[in-house]
Amino acid sequence: MFGPDPIDFFDPTPYGALSYYGHYLFGSVVLLAAIAAFSLKKGRGLHPIAGLVFLVTCAVLTGTSISMLAVNFIPPLAMATVTAVYALGGGYLALQPASPKVIAGEYALTALEIVGLLIFLAIAIPTAMAGIIPPFAPLVIAIVPLILLIGDVHWFANSDRRQKLRVARHLSRMIWGFVVVLRAPLVELAAAGFPISAPVTIFGPIILGFAFLWYFQRKFGGKPFGANP
Repeated sequence: MFGPDPIDFFDPTPYGALSYYGHYLFGSVVLLAAIAAFSLKKGRGLHPIAGLVFLVTCAVLTGTSISMLAVNFIPPLAMATVTAVYALGGGYLALQPASPKVIAGEYALTALEIVGLLIFLAIAIPTAMAGIIPPFAPLVIAIVPLILLIGDVHWFANSDRRQKLRVARHLSRMIWGFVVVLRAPLVELAAAGFPISAPVTIFGPIILGFAFLWYFQRKFGGKPFGANP
């Protein structure tokens, strides 16, 4: 969106082949592991294994993203990387017993996301005002970070209910992390000429995220939506 982003699968330039193709490979594993984790019975059997694979491959995906950003800084990719770490890290910490380290980690992730979002908007808004990108582009990318930050306000304000809210918090964070990861290949495929319309690329993952939340809310009860993690 803000700079050259190769869409030719056979030419990773200007990135290194290892980081570029590794990004594709682990991105595919992440999506498959997420689908498995969402489909399996929660909290037992293969679900924890699928979740672990999801988190580990996301960590590797973060590494390949950082290596690519070091070569060519693309603000949307940077924002997606920060938000994925923030969402999935929060989802993992939500299931851990409350301790000073866990709580400090949660606040650190929130601070990381706020700083990342402010930097992104400082770059994206002037770019939109200059007519280089559509005026709605910064808001579209900021929607998921804002949803997650609103959820944090509720989470920290209800720390005394942590035990009751932790599973819904975990679920909502993992869903929004999945949404962030899913949007990237849609953008790349659309840019490569695949018949994916702009509304699907822009709003499809977000609508899917809310659909997942609605489904799991109906299935398990509780309020995993946005500010009610």
